[in-house]
Amino acid sequence: MNRIDALAARLATWRWLPYAVAALLSLVAVWFGLDLWNLDWKVPLYYSGDALAVGSHFKTIIEYGWFTHQPDLGAPYGQFYNDYPQADNLHFLVASVLRVFTHDFGALMNIYFVIGFPLAAVTAVWFLRLVGVSRTLSVALGVLFSIAPYHFIKGEGHLFLAAYFVVPLALGILYLVATGQPLWSRRILSGRNLATVGILVLLGTASSYYSVFVALVLAVVGLAKLWQTHAWRRFWGAAAAGGVIALTMVINLLPDLIYRLANGANEAVLVRSPPEAELYSFKIASLLLPVPGHRFGPFATLRQLYDTYYPLPSEAPALGLIGAAGFVALIVFAVYFLLSAGKTRWRAPKQYVRTLAILAGMTLVAFLFGTVGGLSTLLSFVDFPIRSWNRIAILIAMLALAAVGLILDRFVRWVLRKTRSRRADAPTGHPATPPSARRWIVAVPLAVVLMLLAVWDQIPPIDPAARAATVASYDSDDSFVQQVEQTVAPGCLIYQLPYIPFPESPPVNGVTDSDELRPFLHSDDLRWSAGGIKGRAPIDDVGAYASLAVPAMLMALNGIDACGIVVDRAAYTDHGDDIVAQLERATGTGASAFDSADGRFTFIGTAP
Repeated sequence: MNRIDALAARLATWRWLPYAVAALLSLVAVWFGLDLWNLDWKVPLYYSGDALAVGSHFKTIIEYGWFTHQPDLGAPYGQFYNDYPQADNLHFLVASVLRVFTHDFGALMNIYFVIGFPLAAVTAVWFLRLVGVSRTLSVALGVLFSIAPYHFIKGEGHLFLAAYFVVPLALGILYLVATGQPLWSRRILSGRNLATVGILVLLGTASSYYSVFVALVLAVVGLAKLWQTHAWRRFWGAAAAGGVIALTMVINLLPDLIYRLANGANEAVLVRSPPEAELYSFKIASLLLPVPGHRFGPFATLRQLYDTYYPLPSEAPALGLIGAAGFVALIVFAVYFLLSAGKTRWRAPKQYVRTLAILAGMTLVAFLFGTVGGLSTLLSFVDFPIRSWNRIAILIAMLALAAVGLILDRFVRWVLRKTRSRRADAPTGHPATPPSARRWIVAVPLAVVLMLLAVWDQIPPIDPAARAATVASYDSDDSFVQQVEQTVAPGCLIYQLPYIPFPESPPVNGVTDSDELRPFLHSDDLRWSAGGIKGRAPIDDVGAYASLAVPAMLMALNGIDACGIVVDRAAYTDHGDDIVAQLERATGTGASAFDSADGRFTFIGTAP
């Protein structure tokens, strides 16, 4: 055995190496792609919209260890997030651990966002190896999956959806079911049982969306396999897997269910309209078109035109060029496979064709659930709680990249066969290149090209002006709140105008309900009226003070011992000039008043 073959044999025994390399390359790609060298880590990458709500959760965890109760929001009643049931507790558990290293909510958000990239790369490599992709291409495609356009589109606003590292693990379960492999062993504490339960519990704790998506595809795959083989034992194993997912979600929701029993149902939150199932689904064009804000101008323009003028843009799902190619390949294969009644004339191993057929079948099922007017619409007729079906696109992305890996592996083998045939016809006397080296010579450059193309195509270009504006906004809010805290006594209640019911209320003049959380995020010892969960009388009654005439409002605020008012001028069509003038007149010349550095907020003292 020559040295290269010996080295290849040794590396083959290092089973952890592809995972480590994929994690490292993923981290390098995002580090340079997002210019994290120059990031002010205490400032979140996303400082608007839902990212502010995520920030408030992380700040609450830093202060109290968990997110469900924040006494400094919704003052004087407090914020009780059990009113907004969710089972995605894995991320809060991780945040509870990470808070040991930082007390800045922004740093905690940024760290968790960045950690999601190498984690996704590692789990993607596992799935790719499971379906038969080579080590080299598994590493490259694992990196591609970790920097999927979906990751940046969700960002820190949908931070828990962006942490999609559970998806490849769940798809592995689906693949085992589809290939007829057992999920369970008769030995209760066997490695197989522990792995299956671990993956399913991780899925059920990480994301309700991904849990529901996987459970639905699992049901279809399980029934299809039962129809094909009549193997009831395997079918009940798949059903048990679905049961573990459901049970895990129920356990995670148990505190919210107990709170609901003790305090009554809050019908004002989690209001879902059936037509939203189509409003938030995707279209095939949305998947195949370039990503929003692409660094290549014509691509960016094309996507902007589509999202602007075509109906139902949803959440701008996109697979990226390589993922889109894999998706198209799977659809073409599915059509060809069906029209040929499964009797393809390819000179390919049966296992290869079988694997592509399974990937194509699961992709087709996921597509039928996620597309506009698809199976999700039928589920909406029975008041199904899921509305954003476009998010199943991340499952399709993983399946599409697996198809790319299998096809390119086939291409590498073809190149090697051609090379061997040419060398067989060549004159002898030259030393033969070892098989492992020949494969590396083809596969490694191919993997590098894939990763470079993905970095160019999938990672959004840095906008220095936008990042500087985010930092300026953050710093302005921070300075403003520090000035407020120096002006009033600790523990003071600050009433916020206008009142926008939280959460999930329509924007007011472009200002969202989450924007009301901005002052709280920088506060150490003040209480804020915003952020209470709507639908409870104490929250709604205090919020209603905002609709009173200014003298009556100030009288009502005196009853809850408010010592100041903060006006978000951006929420008013006249930039808040009228309401600020009325408040200044009503509070008298002795009242202290000042603006934030960017002119967004105005503080008016009400205490004598």
